[in-house]
Amino acid sequence: MYDNVLPPQSLKPKQEIRACHGKMEGITTFKSDYCPYEIVKQPRHVPEEYKPKQGKIDLGTTYKRDFNSYKVQPVAIVRPLERQVKKGKLDTVPTYKGNLLFHT
Repeated sequence: MYDNVLPPQSLKPKQEIRACHGKMEGITTFKSDYCPYEIVKQPRHVPEEYKPKQGKIDLGTTYKRDFNSYKVQPVAIVRPLERQVKKGKLDTVPTYKGNLLFHT
């Protein structure tokens, strides 16, 4: 049916072009290009001995300067104190029962 169409050429390399299969040299491009340099040690920095400054140190901060302290007045209690029932029955209605009374 397709008599005039030739098969595509193979991309496989031909045997005659291949290099020899002998043993490879142990020299890489890194080994051939590598040049060792002399290593010079860097001089070590010797810090000066600590000498504290003479005189008084001001420990005041801008917070203390800008926000002066003042006497705090006691806060008035908004919520009533909780009742302490030691013995006997509680005479209040629990919230879940109280909510049911209002919804029905």
